[in-house]
This record gives sequence, C-alpha cells and structure tokens, in this order.
Amino acid sequence: MAADDVYENIQEAMEDRHKEFLSNAFDLTERDMADLIQSAPDSAGKLFDLEWAVNARSEMRRILEDDYLSSVQTVLGDYRGLSDDLQEMLGTYGNFAKVQPEVIAGLQRLSFQGFEALAQSQLDALANGVYQATLSGRSKQDFISEVRGRINGIYQASDQAEIEELVEVAKTTTGATQQAAVDRLHSVYNSDRLGNNLRRYATTYATDSINQFSASLTINIANEAGVEEFRYRGNVIRDTRDFCKKHLNKTYTRDEIAEIWKGSWAGKSPGDPFIVRGGYNCRHRWIPIVEE
Repeated sequence: MAADDVYENIQEAMEDRHKEFLSNAFDLTERDMADLIQSAPDSAGKLFDLEWAVNARSEMRRILEDDYLSSVQTVLGDYRGLSDDLQEMLGTYGNFAKVQPEVIAGLQRLSFQGFEALAQSQLDALANGVYQATLSGRSKQDFISEVRGRINGIYQASDQAEIEELVEVAKTTTGATQQAAVDRLHSVYNSDRLGNNLRRYATTYATDSINQFSASLTINIANEAGVEEFRYRGNVIRDTRDFCKKHLNKTYTRDEIAEIWKGSWAGKSPGDPFIVRGGYNCRHRWIPIVEE
C-alpha cells in the first residue's frame, strides 16, 4: 500500500472518531438547551416572560461553550498527532523540513474559528427564536421540540419508541437501510428541522477542517522545499466529483494547477487550489514531487 493511502486511512479513522465524539456533544447540547427552555416561566404551558427570553441568550451561549466548543477543543488537539503522521508520509517522497509548532497551532486556531462561527450562528437563531416564541405566546413544548431539531436534526431525542429506533438505525447503518430510516423520519415524523441544524453543519465542517488542515501543512512543507510539481492523489468512491476523477494521479506544475482551478464545477469552493482541492468535502490531496 502506498504511503499516502496509509495516511488516508489514518485520517479517515480520525474523522470517524471526531464525528462520534461530536455526536455525543450534540446530544448533551440538545439536552441542556431543552432543560433551559423547560425552566422558562409559562402560563398554561405557553411562554410569556420576555425578560426571561432576553436573558436566556447568555445561558444559551454558556451551554454552547461548555458542551459543544469544549468538545471541539478536544478534537482539535488530535491535529498535532495527525501532523506527525503527515510529515512521516511525505518523508517517503522526499527529504522535507519539519513544520514549525507555531504553524500547527495557527492552523488549529483557524479551524476552531470555523466551529466557533457555527456556534455563533446557531446562538443567534436560538436566541431570536426564543424571543419570538415568547412574544407570540407559543407552546413551550412545541418550541422545545424545535430547539432539539435545530441542534440535532433527525437525531433529536424523543419519547416515541419508533422515532428512537429509527434514529438509531440512521446513526448506525449505511446505504438503503439508513436512507429508509431517514425518509421515514422526514415523511412520517417531520423530524428534520429544515436541515439547518448544528449537527449537520458541524459534522460537515469537521471533515473539511481536517482535510484542509492536512492540505495546509502539505503546501507549507512544499513551499519550504521549493517544490514546483504536485501529483493529485486519492481514492475514487461513489460520489467522487468528475473533476477530481479527471485529474486524479496526474502531475501538474504550480502554474498549470492555478490555470486548471480557475474553471467551474459542481461543488467547487472558493480558495487556494492547494487547500480546497476539489471543493466541499473533498478527500483528495496534493503530493509534492521532488526532482530526482
């Protein structure tokens, strides 16, 4: 097995661990947010206290920081070990200098800012939501259900046995079995709140973050070594973009890469081609080519 294939397996295993760890954080965040709303004053089960609603924002922020962002900090701590694996892999292709610790720390901070931005976006939506729900005298239990969905989407907690069973199937299976469970959650139970939930955004970002961290270190190492040519590497899976398939295992100069990546394709994301590569959720990587 090629060295970069071994590294890809290491990285994917880390992604899986991170998503599982964050999944537990989302469950905790959902529970604590629901408990917070449950503590709100009500009249015949309906929200009414605007002063409480305004003050709830600070407590929501604390929950997001304690439950979600503290878990993100733990996840990002793994990146230093991943950088060692990356440098070991690249060492099989040439004699490269070690990345300075401050560069790794800077990239960790950059990744954290992305997770933090997601938390801020959800905080704004939740805080505005509780104020509007209180202003309109909405049912407390209905709003709790909405809050759960905004945090966890289809994976939100429920006291209905079939929903819990379907959520477990959606979490632990793949393919047609998983899709059937998700479809039933959507169509029968309306358990996905518009898809704009924290779990969806954060787990997607977790994948992009770890891939972009790896890509950023690679180009930093290549720049230090004065490398001018790169090979586009990685595996082909069911949803691999046609753009990536076209360029896979081909070698290009920096100028050629800059020209090719000016084009447009489905899923393209803005940014440096060495960092964003094929676009959102892309798992391919550039391998620096050292002249013999």
